[in-house]
Amino acid sequence: GGARHVRFFLDCGLSWGFIETRLERSQRAGIRMLWAERLEPYKGLPLALEAFAQVPEESVTLEIAGEGPMRHAWEGLARRLGLGARVKFLGHVPHERMPELFRRADAFVFTSLRDSFGSVVLEAMGFGLPILTLDHQGVGAFVPKEAGVKVPVTTPSETVRKLAQGIRLLQNPRIRIAMSLASHQFALTQTWGRRVHAILSLYEEVLRRRRTA
Repeated sequence: GGARHVRFFLDCGLSWGFIETRLERSQRAGIRMLWAERLEPYKGLPLALEAFAQVPEESVTLEIAGEGPMRHAWEGLARRLGLGARVKFLGHVPHERMPELFRRADAFVFTSLRDSFGSVVLEAMGFGLPILTLDHQGVGAFVPKEAGVKVPVTTPSETVRKLAQGIRLLQNPRIRIAMSLASHQFALTQTWGRRVHAILSLYEEVLRRRRTA
C-alpha cells in the first residue's frame, strides 16, 4: 500500500517580473541582508536578530520588510541586542516595490518556523540572492545546497550560532557570488511556464503507467 513514486512539487512559482535578467552582485566584504515576511510569532525573526548580534561588524546590516503584531516587541528586541542602525524595520512594502529591495540586498534571510516553502524565497532567488535559512520543511527540501546556507534546527542557541556562522560565510564575496549564480539558476527552473510544463509531464507519466500496468 501507499504511493510508490513520490515526487515533491512546489506549490508556488515565479512570474517573469521577479526574474532579474542581469545580475550585478557586489564584491564588497560587508553585506546587506533582507528579511521579508509578516511579523508573526511563527516567522522566527528573533533568530535572525540574535544571530546578527553575534556578528557585530557595522558593515553587516539587515532590512526587515513587513508589518504585523510582533513589530513593537521585535523592535524592542533589536534595541536590547544593541543592533542600532544596523537593523532597519521598513514596515509594509507593496509587492510591486519588492524588486527594489531585492536588487539592493546581498542575501536573503528566511527564518520561518512553519511554512511549506515561502514564495518570497523564490522571488529573492529570482534576483540571485543567496538564501540563509533553516534546514527544514520546504526550504530544506528545495533550496539547493549550492544556493545558500541551510542551518540545522537543533536548540535555539545552537541554531542562532549556526545562523551567525552563515552570515560570516556570506561575507566572503567569492562564496556569495557563487551562491548567487546557483540561486538564480534554480529560480529560472521555477517560472510558472516551466511549472505548467512540469505538471503536464507528470500527468502524462501517470497515464502511461496506468496504461502499462
